[in-house]
Amino acid sequence: MKRMHLVISAALLSLVATAASAESNLKLLKDGEIRILSNPIYPPMEYVNPETGVIDGFDVDLANAIAKKLNLTTVFVPAAFQQLQSGLQTGRADMIISGMSDNTKRQASMDFVDYLTSGPILFTVNASADKYKVATDLCGKSVAGSRSTTFGENVKDWSAANCEAKGKPAIKFDGTEDSNAARLGMKQGRYDAVVQGIETIAYQMKIEPNTYTLVGDPLLSNDVFGMAFKKDNTGLRDAVASALDALIKDGTYDELLKKWGLVHNAVPKAVVNGVK
Repeated sequence: MKRMHLVISAALLSLVATAASAESNLKLLKDGEIRILSNPIYPPMEYVNPETGVIDGFDVDLANAIAKKLNLTTVFVPAAFQQLQSGLQTGRADMIISGMSDNTKRQASMDFVDYLTSGPILFTVNASADKYKVATDLCGKSVAGSRSTTFGENVKDWSAANCEAKGKPAIKFDGTEDSNAARLGMKQGRYDAVVQGIETIAYQMKIEPNTYTLVGDPLLSNDVFGMAFKKDNTGLRDAVASALDALIKDGTYDELLKKWGLVHNAVPKAVVNGVK
């Protein structure tokens, strides 16, 4: 009996040691906890739920599901979008999940695990719907959008190919602090339209009914959202990628996409730095 007890104790110690070793490879700021930087003003990705007063959204649900796979608890660290990258590098958190686009410029200082597709679409207030029915109707007009996203570059590239190349004046893009500021400016008459991700405007139209009208089709559908990690923390990056693949395989990922109306934004598998 004593020998069996010793064998079992040795096995338990081995399991504990293995778990501790695996966690240490993740280079977490605090054992058992994964701290996540997020800018919670971008529903349905992340936002402060007005009914509960706590952070909610697809990114939040996905992060919690990933953490559960890794036997970790989540702590969300709110920050302005333009401070997310610096916050990661200075040790405020272990990773970022905040509707952030994976692109080669950001890959120079961070690694990404891609988890969702997106793309920019233009919309206007209902009062202007008759004037702006397709995107080319906005050639020569003013369009606003968050300066922290890639949407400004997307609009300028689209304008060069579809307005200027055809002898029409360019769309004038104005970068704002965030999408809330862009929509407010449009309502106040300072902008003719706003550019926003296709994953968010349907939600916005739901909570502000009879306010906005989409202008044509999405300009692009090739934007990719990624969870960001410090370059020297490949252990955490790869563990999160494996957890995401497990969630895709067991159906949890699809359930979350359905919950938040993002069924058209799915990725088939986790990819590291997939945007080239």
